[in-house]
Amino acid sequence: MPVCVFDAGTLRIETANTAMVRRLQYSLDELKQFTPLHFLAQADQGTGLASLLALLQNGKKRSVLWDTLYRRKNGSSCQVKLRIRRIRFKQQTAFIAFFDEPADHPARHPAQTGFDLRGIVANIPGMAYQILRNHDGQTTLPYVSEQSDMLLGIQAARLQKHPELFYELILPEDRPAYLAAQGKNGGSPLSFNWEGRIRVEAWKDVKWVNLRVSQRTVAEGVVWDGIMLNVTHSKLNEALLKQSRKQLSALTAHVESVKEQERISIAREIHDDLGGNLTAIKIGLSWLHAHIPQSYGKLRERTRYLDDVIDQTLDATHRIASNLHPQILDFGLVSALRWQLKSFAQNIGLPYEFLSSHEQIPLNPETSIALFRIVQEALTNVAKHAKATKVRVHLDLNGDDLRLDIADNGIGTKLTRTRHARKTFGVLGMAERAAALGGELIVSAAAGGGTLVSLSLPYNDTHK
Repeated sequence: MPVCVFDAGTLRIETANTAMVRRLQYSLDELKQFTPLHFLAQADQGTGLASLLALLQNGKKRSVLWDTLYRRKNGSSCQVKLRIRRIRFKQQTAFIAFFDEPADHPARHPAQTGFDLRGIVANIPGMAYQILRNHDGQTTLPYVSEQSDMLLGIQAARLQKHPELFYELILPEDRPAYLAAQGKNGGSPLSFNWEGRIRVEAWKDVKWVNLRVSQRTVAEGVVWDGIMLNVTHSKLNEALLKQSRKQLSALTAHVESVKEQERISIAREIHDDLGGNLTAIKIGLSWLHAHIPQSYGKLRERTRYLDDVIDQTLDATHRIASNLHPQILDFGLVSALRWQLKSFAQNIGLPYEFLSSHEQIPLNPETSIALFRIVQEALTNVAKHAKATKVRVHLDLNGDDLRLDIADNGIGTKLTRTRHARKTFGVLGMAERAAALGGELIVSAAAGGGTLVSLSLPYNDTHK
């Protein structure tokens, strides 16, 4: 059975089996220059476009079937039962077409099947059309589906006579892009892939439409098979998603800002109040130790022990306060990252390399703490998961671009080893911090193995 797979956007054939090559008498490379509509009888090509539109827009319907004629390279034709099914091919929506030559089943009349398909298309927000450019340069619309009235407010027969009516519907601000796309395709109306807005004045309605076309050569000239889809709903959803994403990012940035302010406040209280009280206790204990007679050996030993405990508690207090808000950030990000990596190496025992294009990079406090936290989270991931023997941190300011790279030579994370792995909360947190700064964070495989966390952001917005 001849079988071919073709792209849903361009309708161009992607691949075909040997039966298709043998029956149609074209090589595979030749077949890839056509669409399946090329081999149908002219009278059935409009029905074919309508059926593809039905499959694109009807999520519940996965295939259509009708009887038609297909033409071979030598000009002969044969009755076939054509079945087209929507599939996923190379991670994209595509169609697979089966050209079955029925031996024992009576063929249905093409017109009858076309009537059934028109019933399906009647409830679909889109239309199918064909453009024919003759050898003398004249352009006509031999086929426009009845959905043009519902989509454009123009009856199919009228649009066939006056194709320029479509241009008049396009919003003025979208016309330059339309004309630019049209110019790239030889100036043929409705003959290219384009997305924009139209306004139907009678309905006081603005719609987003998407045009998908494919070109082929016929005896009369050049034909463009096109599908126009109403994508208003998806565009509105996209706008809502973008707005929600923007609001969520703003909320995330606000939450992070509040958290950092709380950390600063807690760190200050720990350093000033708890640290001050512990220092006072240490002074008092030292005075007490000095005034205990030498004959009270066990009591003096006990005071020395308590003095050591106070020293350890003071160290812990300083460490906790530094983790909440590193005072080293007051000396700049470069100094803070150098201190952070030194502490990381001491605690984990992992060699590191730190390079900065500048010794001082002026940044506002929000950016400095965000970059510091991103490095902190990345280093935590290295310690927990990487099994690395070295980590590298590079900070580079090049003109208006600030770039921060954290790389290790470990086994890599699930995010880099598995293509479809979900991002962890740690990575999502880093990405949200980067987005709040107007930058982008990418986690990928490092050269030579391991993981690379790369952040880039515009510098002109980070030092105001």
